[in-house]
Amino acid sequence: MADDALGVALIARAMLLLLAPAVQAQSALQSSATFYTQMNPRALALDLRIEYLRQLGSESSAVGVFGGLTAAPGLIRPTIGLEIQPVVRPQGSLSLGIGYSAPYFFAPNLLQSYPSPRANFGSGVLSGPAEGQGGGYALLVHELMLNAVLQGTIGPFAARNTTRAVHFFAGLHGGDSVLYDPMFDVAVYKDGWAAQNDTDLLYSWGPDLALGLRHTLTLAWYPRDAYSPGEPRDNPDTPISKLGPFGLYRIFESQRGTRGELLLMAQWYLAHRYRTGETVSGAFPLLGVGLLLTGDLQSKR
Repeated sequence: MADDALGVALIARAMLLLLAPAVQAQSALQSSATFYTQMNPRALALDLRIEYLRQLGSESSAVGVFGGLTAAPGLIRPTIGLEIQPVVRPQGSLSLGIGYSAPYFFAPNLLQSYPSPRANFGSGVLSGPAEGQGGGYALLVHELMLNAVLQGTIGPFAARNTTRAVHFFAGLHGGDSVLYDPMFDVAVYKDGWAAQNDTDLLYSWGPDLALGLRHTLTLAWYPRDAYSPGEPRDNPDTPISKLGPFGLYRIFESQRGTRGELLLMAQWYLAHRYRTGETVSGAFPLLGVGLLLTGDLQSKR
């Protein structure tokens, strides 16, 4: 179950690290490891990450660099990037990031591509996307990533808005124009953009438990040459919208700063080409479980 692991491990880690005030980074150099599994769509992945953050001036802003590696059956995804926090306050912060990743689908028949956004790429609760005309194949994909996070807290309440955009560069086989991307659960153009926005509301029940609600909106854009000749040029695949609760629970925290958190998440699809009745009943949600381990490698200066 590797197809959708590429993005959801990163989303789970970002939620745990950035959303819950109890688990925000407390060091200049921090490492994390996230294990995540999910159904509808399926996912199984391990995400490793290391980040260095340096405070600027009076600690009201910061800049950092990060590197990561996501591994799943048949897939590996290295990532590097730069993060700027122009506003850092106890009540809220703004973070802007740019990065590069290179997911390599090395298992035979893992990556699927299609001649048009209108082609069938539907998947089930635990099954991968439909096979393209030429079947699956191994491929290296290049991705330029842009990210913006705005978050704030008022007492035990917290809110976060995350927008991420990705430009894909993929040399597809057989003249295909789109490929199925597991991060967005949608077909994306081989030389084009897709974006996702997550809005989170959180209530903290103390240092060890928090409950929240997440809405996710996904968009993909297709130029004229993405379609087969004579096809309608509307967008049948997006927007994708889903909404549901999540819970964060701190399992342990050692004296040396190592922390363990558990994530439980469910989201029901409000709009989706396949998951509101076409291949999966709309009554069945996305269900995910994540385990995050973080460690402080260097204290703040």
